[in-house]
Amino acid sequence: MLAKTGIDRLDELLKGGIPVKSNVLVYAPPFIGREIILKRFALSGLEEGNDILFVLTDKSFADMREEMKKLDEKYEKYEEEGRVRYIDVYSTSVELKEESKWAVFVDSPINRERIASSIIQILKEKQGSSHRIIFDSISTLIVYSDAKAVFRFLQVLSGICKRMNATSMFSMTRGMHEEIEVQTIKHLMDGVIELREEGARFQLRVQGCGEVISRHWIDYVLEGEELRLTGAFRMGRVA
Repeated sequence: MLAKTGIDRLDELLKGGIPVKSNVLVYAPPFIGREIILKRFALSGLEEGNDILFVLTDKSFADMREEMKKLDEKYEKYEEEGRVRYIDVYSTSVELKEESKWAVFVDSPINRERIASSIIQILKEKQGSSHRIIFDSISTLIVYSDAKAVFRFLQVLSGICKRMNATSMFSMTRGMHEEIEVQTIKHLMDGVIELREEGARFQLRVQGCGEVISRHWIDYVLEGEELRLTGAFRMGRVA
């Protein structure tokens, strides 16, 4: 079975989507579409009947909620049905006084044990449901701690997510980390969607993620809250 990303030509490139119960890294510099992929993946899951869990280290749940509401007028309804939950690791650390029955607040990115236990608890509450987890981002955890500790945390967490019927996307910021850290994190994943800026062009490539049409760099453009692949990939080349 495959989980659609919500981006048509990316799903085409992936031959239908990401294999369910897989852990995928979205590795990209800031401002070139990483968040679009994460949000479209969440909305696609809601449309397909999945429950969504956001783990947020770089923004408050309230900010994410507003961004999602702008993308889909049905988003509040999904929330009211209990199909969207948040683990907010950001608000308390910057002294924002947020409250919500849909959000769990963690005091610091260093508190990885609390993050993991909160994920497990939320997944257990709706055991039997299919979940999509959006973890944004690993980079913040590494900045506050060290890469080896985060690697051990993710090694355990990624296994738990699979066993509990979750398909997960983890984001990581390109340009912030040593190459050995990046490769170590990639090693834990079932696939990587990697974005780069090459001159005036934006390009994307897929590593892992099961069977795909092409593993070459593919051109794409950003149009508002849409990411659109423009490069040809049926012949395994960049247009």
